[in-house]
Amino acid sequence: MFRYAEVLVDVANRRLDQSYHYLIPEYLNLMVGMRVLVLLQNRKVQGLVVNVTNDLPDELALISLKAILEIVDENSLVPTDLIELAHWLAQTTICSVAQCLHTVWPLLNGKVEEWVKLRASIKDSDVQTLQWLDVDAFRALTVLDRARSKAIPLKIFLKRADISEVTLAKLLQQGWARKENRFVSKGARAAKKVALTEGSLEEASPNLDDGPNDCELSSGRTYKLTGEQTTAVRSVLAALAEGSPQTVLLHGVTGSGKTDVYRELITQLLAQGGDAILLVPEISLTSQVARYFENQFGEQVIILHSGLRPREKMQAWEDILAGHKRIVIGARSAVFAPLLNLRLIILDEEHDGAYKQAENPKYHARDVARKRMEQLRGVVLLGSATPSLEAYAAAQSGKIRLLTMTRRIGNSVLPPVEIVDMREELMQGNRSMFSLVLQRKLRERIERGEQTMLFLNRRGHSTFVVCRECGYVVSCPNCDIALTYHTQGQAMRCHYCNHKELPPLSCPKCGSRYIRFFGQGTQRVEEELQGLLPGVPILRMDFDTTRSSQAHQTILESFRLQEASILVGTQMMAKGLDFPNVTLVGVIAADQTLNMPDFRARERTFQLLTQVAGRAGRSVKPGEVVIQTYSPTDGAILRAAHHDFQGFFWEEIRYRKERKYPPYTHIIRVLLLHEKEDRVITGANDLGAYLRQGMQGPKFGNTEMDILGPAPAVLSRLKNQWRWQISVKGIRLDLLRAFLHQGVQQFFKSPASSGIILNIEVDPLT
Repeated sequence: MFRYAEVLVDVANRRLDQSYHYLIPEYLNLMVGMRVLVLLQNRKVQGLVVNVTNDLPDELALISLKAILEIVDENSLVPTDLIELAHWLAQTTICSVAQCLHTVWPLLNGKVEEWVKLRASIKDSDVQTLQWLDVDAFRALTVLDRARSKAIPLKIFLKRADISEVTLAKLLQQGWARKENRFVSKGARAAKKVALTEGSLEEASPNLDDGPNDCELSSGRTYKLTGEQTTAVRSVLAALAEGSPQTVLLHGVTGSGKTDVYRELITQLLAQGGDAILLVPEISLTSQVARYFENQFGEQVIILHSGLRPREKMQAWEDILAGHKRIVIGARSAVFAPLLNLRLIILDEEHDGAYKQAENPKYHARDVARKRMEQLRGVVLLGSATPSLEAYAAAQSGKIRLLTMTRRIGNSVLPPVEIVDMREELMQGNRSMFSLVLQRKLRERIERGEQTMLFLNRRGHSTFVVCRECGYVVSCPNCDIALTYHTQGQAMRCHYCNHKELPPLSCPKCGSRYIRFFGQGTQRVEEELQGLLPGVPILRMDFDTTRSSQAHQTILESFRLQEASILVGTQMMAKGLDFPNVTLVGVIAADQTLNMPDFRARERTFQLLTQVAGRAGRSVKPGEVVIQTYSPTDGAILRAAHHDFQGFFWEEIRYRKERKYPPYTHIIRVLLLHEKEDRVITGANDLGAYLRQGMQGPKFGNTEMDILGPAPAVLSRLKNQWRWQISVKGIRLDLLRAFLHQGVQQFFKSPASSGIILNIEVDPLT
């Protein structure tokens, strides 16, 4: 009886992005999840076996199928739940299954190479005779003998041994050596083999008996949970005990002790035999959070994020698959960690936009976490002081559970917030970027030996360079964006493509020498502080100062040791940081995010201000917050100043409902890119026409949908690509996907699609 394999080929071409059936040779012991080598359109490609069957679909019954060539690595199996996850990811993000598999199982990220392996011992008498009979052959075998594991990639072997293909063929034919295909990860020469061992989780019910709130740690130290923390822990443990997939939202004010809740939950879960993933939004936070958990759980903790080198990531996955690691802490990509008994995925600061992937597949870690727990019947815990409107609306409607923690732990309280109207400062003659109130409070902290954090969500010194005579703004030649001046290196830099150039001495357009630097960034804040408070030690934390791997940790540790009085930074310091000596937080310009052309601008402003304000007064010393703004009456700023999430939510959700924005609708955006502006405009108009024709047809004619555009993107040119966009908006996401797929397929048949790159994103965050 013949056996057949359904193989998903590893190609990025969307036209070929499907599974194909191949005949399984009798000598191959093939299993689902194995990587194989197959022929596709007369070229060898790698594929993944997604099904093994004795029966063929009717349409293939009379077709002569090609046979699978060989197994690439029989010891490495992709788990079936992750194969299913990749298919789901491809469908929901409108991306190729091949790309999704590489994301879900990064051990696929590599290539198949031909290797040559020594079959005999170089000390055998038969081999020694070659030294006299065939000098070239003996030299080649010596090269193989000196190689690690007696094997070497074919191309490198031919070069080092300095032999011809004829000599190689002779070695293979006579049995001195053999060829084999090996899977080599990108960035690593050595092939790695991963064995997936089966794990089992015994059913266990948590002890929910009432008792003291003291929790014993493995180190023997105890810490005391508050009543709100205890209630949260028991509620999540009860959800885990039910054995059904659930999502729980933990809404706790800044400083309420959400991390202690996570730690206690993981302690209880590990005792039951379960594993957990803890996600944080920034790579910079992973080491800090990991240290907190390593103190208790030791070597059971591992860090995963996209910043790891390929070899480090492969080693980490080997440790996880072998069952040596039980807790994974990391940024967005850690949501795919293949823990053997995964029962709980926690997203800390779940509102953060960093959980959305910018490149294909454009997934949101929250959605992936919910899908994984649906597969494994576990719990997703979303934690935030400022939940996303989508998550909180789901909790209000009863789709997910809601837990609240309204008080800070210990004796600390939420800090009072003072709003400063910068228009009045200007009228009083203060042209500094620091209000008089903020200047006074800065000096008070320095006198008392306390620390301050100043927030400005823009790096660099000056946001643009302009000619004061003709108004010419120095812009990036590759992008439709002004260059930012950086004092470090005395250069202007594009923050999108990293183009650099020196500031002009005269205007390139009119020749005027009156060149002016406008706007403000973190470099300029640091510089003006040094003038305002000479001799006061200041640290700056932004993308420019944290390029090296240990820079985040070095800066934060220095500030924790009180080696600096003031920390200036961007949004990377707005979350997850806890410094007991920080009693003042200043927001230099609250209007930056407020005035973005985005329906989520007010939500982001509220979240950012609330999170930044939450860094103050987290210990016994009371804190204060100063928010500087030109819009002191805006609702988002006022609500943030009063720590009023409830008021902001109901105000904002009414606005979203009136204008049919998420969470009441879904949006799919199509971004069209081309190097020539006229080509991208023509393509965008053609795609728009096909979509509008589709709305008149019988399939989607009665569907409630809107088409927005085509129109230039906010950044109309980026990295030498012109950008136009079209969005479709509607209530049912499945119909939106089907509708867009139909229009895109028609578009690809038209001449206008030639050379156009389509970038499709479901429910974009910006």
